[in-house]
Amino acid sequence: METEQMVATLRRLRHDFGNYLQVILGYIDLNRPEKAKSYILDIVEEMAAERNIFERLEPEAALYFYQQLLMARDLGIILKYKELRISSWAILKKQNQPFSSLTSLLPEFNGMDDDAIINLSLFESEAGATMLFEWEQPQVGTLEVSVKELK
Repeated sequence: METEQMVATLRRLRHDFGNYLQVILGYIDLNRPEKAKSYILDIVEEMAAERNIFERLEPEAALYFYQQLLMARDLGIILKYKELRISSWAILKKQNQPFSSLTSLLPEFNGMDDDAIINLSLFESEAGATMLFEWEQPQVGTLEVSVKELK
């Protein structure tokens, strides 16, 4: 991973962390400690889900898929990696996946008040990789995408 990408990711993390703290302070200032506690628990849950990436993938892959997660957040999608049974991920990086597929799903989630939550499983296949997207809101849906080498 290039140094510029690493710095951009660190900047993003620092920015998000600062936002989390501001929201917590806001709840405390409004004398709403239960809301602050609930918000903190949501953050802890989110971080536990993200840990999956860093525990199951080699470092460079983990950073790539974490960046994809951050880019999904910018679309209003909370991406949660469910199963990660993949070792060769270069083809996904080459095609900017899973982000490219997520952008095609955006119309499915238009008009939602909250961010869409999408679970993603990645599997190795003979021809490349398979991505299985699953979501429950606004209605239950799935999308399976096979990623193969472009010719």
